[in-house]
Amino acid sequence: MDFKILGPIEVRTSRGMPIALGRRKQRVLLAALLLNTGKAISSRRMLDWLWGERAPATAESNLYTYISALRKVLGSPSRIEAGSNGYMLRVTPGEVDVTLFEDLAEQGQRALSARRHDVALERLTRALCLWRGESVLEELPLPAPLRCEAARLERLRTSVVDASLECRLALGQHGEMLADLEALTCKDPLNERLGALLMLALYRSGRRADALTVYQSARMTLAAEAGIDPGPDLVRMHQRILADDPCLTPPPAVAARRAPAELPIGPAAFTGRAAEIARLRTMLTSASGATAVSAITGAAGVGKSALAVHVAHQVAGRFPDGRLYVDLHGSAPGVAPLDPADVLARLLRSLGDDTVGNSGGQPGGQPGGRPDLDEAAARFRSVTDGKHLLLLLDNARDAAQVRPLLPASPTCRVLVTARRMLTSLDGASHFRLGVMAEDETSTLLGRLIGEERVVAEQRAARAIAQLCAGLPLAIRIAAARLIARPGLSLRALADRLAVEDRRLSELQADDQAVRACFMMSYRSLEAEPSRMFRLLSLLGGAAISVAAAAALADRPEPRTADLLDHLAEIQLLETCGHDRYRMHDLLRLFARERAREEDTEEDRAQAVQRARRTAWTPSAQPVTYMTAKG
Repeated sequence: MDFKILGPIEVRTSRGMPIALGRRKQRVLLAALLLNTGKAISSRRMLDWLWGERAPATAESNLYTYISALRKVLGSPSRIEAGSNGYMLRVTPGEVDVTLFEDLAEQGQRALSARRHDVALERLTRALCLWRGESVLEELPLPAPLRCEAARLERLRTSVVDASLECRLALGQHGEMLADLEALTCKDPLNERLGALLMLALYRSGRRADALTVYQSARMTLAAEAGIDPGPDLVRMHQRILADDPCLTPPPAVAARRAPAELPIGPAAFTGRAAEIARLRTMLTSASGATAVSAITGAAGVGKSALAVHVAHQVAGRFPDGRLYVDLHGSAPGVAPLDPADVLARLLRSLGDDTVGNSGGQPGGQPGGRPDLDEAAARFRSVTDGKHLLLLLDNARDAAQVRPLLPASPTCRVLVTARRMLTSLDGASHFRLGVMAEDETSTLLGRLIGEERVVAEQRAARAIAQLCAGLPLAIRIAAARLIARPGLSLRALADRLAVEDRRLSELQADDQAVRACFMMSYRSLEAEPSRMFRLLSLLGGAAISVAAAAALADRPEPRTADLLDHLAEIQLLETCGHDRYRMHDLLRLFARERAREEDTEEDRAQAVQRARRTAWTPSAQPVTYMTAKG
């Protein structure tokens, strides 16, 4: 969610839909929680804030009603936690505009102190853009304690405005900022710092007389309204202008470089994954002593890239130095995986550094024009040091492809998607993404084709969701078929999908196909695991033990366990409890197709007979088998 109080109070869902917050006292209560995020507020204090000394007899009951109503509109799981010390609003980093404003303000002030004026201006400008009004919680009457906190934030805003003006002057933008300065000084004529900055901007714009007039006007205003003389900053600027101090000479204008914003467009109608989104957002926005790497792994078509892009857009505001994106083509059909050295050269170009790249065999590159990997990786770490960058590495082949691409700065965050587990990446957090729940797939189908079609054929819609087995790619392809043919009923498509031998052929549209997606993982297999994968499809959808799989493939159990673990690692098999494995329904249909193509009918029949004998031993669980022909 997005909680906004820098202006009128406002709450929006992750999809940008506004939430109705109810009556005034209910909104004041939420404002109090938002101004005290991370702190528990006692019921007694809440009652004082809402009613003061004139609390009615029903005040405590009304408070519980307001809290209950807020919990309801904010959704499940409950955002308002009750503890022994009172009530606290649970938010994740980046959800509250105040927190983001203070973070950006702090970053900007640090950059200004280091005389990195372009970086400082970018941070401070982003901080000011978060304000949607002139005051905190505009038009909402606040009790005195909350007004004090609101006033603090408004003073911080004033200091951010002043700092941003100082940055613009340092970057030679005096001419284009005159109008802003004049408007600000008219609004706050007693602000001597603004007066000094306006005098400097006028002087640098060739308007020396106007600059001196500003001083005289400020001197008279201060005397008339405050009974004081101009302070040292204003006097010093006046004297320097009179003396035509060479230090006032304007610097050459510096064009601000736009931070790279390379994230692809977010997936339409993204649905579900609330727990995964919350966990990833926390990882990507929390403070850390080292670069945080989050790796999303899962089977083909399960929605890894969609989740990564969706979350990256949600937290983009926390990375003002840029959001970089590369598709590493680790499992793209017909495309070779990208070389890390070439990826680094591309990333450096995005960051405005062309010192490492395709050198044509000159110093700094390998013969034949290949950039040197170690040099490029070192340069990338230097360029990204201290920057607040988000790097999304999509579709990685393995950890070896990713490792050279990692920045070393603790201010950077990296999000990786891959089919196989990247367990050898030091310090990475691993998120294994499973299939979607049935209700989520039904919701996704409705958002893609229109709720009215789903409502009109609810049973058929549920059947399609079940036959797609929770695989988002399959649902999106089914939706594409229905969109392309408005006259095709959901029942007709469900009936087609119900025929197992036709299901994978039905799940293809344009350049997307479930079968082709699975084929990329299958082609990476060597002969022995490939054979095991095919034979497992003969056992229907039941979980299988190592012993049964060993009999099926006629291999020793230790070797079988290794093969099953390998298939699970590359997401062609699922583990389900100790020593047992299961194949996703659509993968099972794909594996059965491959078995028909690559194994003889006799081989399949013998494998089933071996497994059947093993399955009925006293130590084994019964297994449901497909026939050798089926």
